[in-house]
Amino acid sequence: MKKNLLTLDVALSKEIKYMLKEEHYLPGDKLPSERKLAELFHVQRLTVRGALNLLLQDKTIISKPRSGYYVAPKRILQSIRNFSLHSEEDSGQLTYELYDFKKIEADNYLASEMLLPEKSKIYKIVWLYSDGTQLICINTTYIPEYIYPDLTQQIAASAPAIDLITNNCQITLAKSNQKVTLLYADTKTAQILNIPVDSPLMKYKGLMYDKQGHLAVFFENNMLIDRFGFIREVVL
Repeated sequence: MKKNLLTLDVALSKEIKYMLKEEHYLPGDKLPSERKLAELFHVQRLTVRGALNLLLQDKTIISKPRSGYYVAPKRILQSIRNFSLHSEEDSGQLTYELYDFKKIEADNYLASEMLLPEKSKIYKIVWLYSDGTQLICINTTYIPEYIYPDLTQQIAASAPAIDLITNNCQITLAKSNQKVTLLYADTKTAQILNIPVDSPLMKYKGLMYDKQGHLAVFFENNMLIDRFGFIREVVL
């Protein structure tokens, strides 16, 4: 009969996790160095490194280059039934600012995604979301001109695009098609989010329709992969 053997790095990862809980480490707090952890638990640094890698994998901690290991911030839970980007636990800390606003003509890509004729007039609105310590999401929203003909940059800066549509235009969003995929940060995205080029990101995009089935919004979110989780709410 095979026995389940607990390897030293697995055992140490559990001990470090227990230490973080008992000593009341908070999200963003820095862990002791590998050398200090090795001294504290009387193990080799190679074992410490293995344990830390396990904690990185289960999102207990994060690593900052040339800085060290930190307790991971709380993940922001995004409901696939809730159209607005928000945090279940940290909604008060999630802030946003308008990064770009312009009226454009649909190119081949947008025309294909939004099922509109090429050169259709569209508003492109880019928001940057922050958790108070770092930028965590680039939200790009495209709104057909016919949905909000009088939209201006000043109005766009007053609230997220979906709130503008539902409140100012009195449109009820009744249906959506959404998709989450993996992508790697290009140079511009990396500069905005202050991350290395080719860092993995989540791409969360979708189409939203009103009760009549008319397209109201196409959005694309580039999100830090370790800061978001997606949940499906159960409708009772």
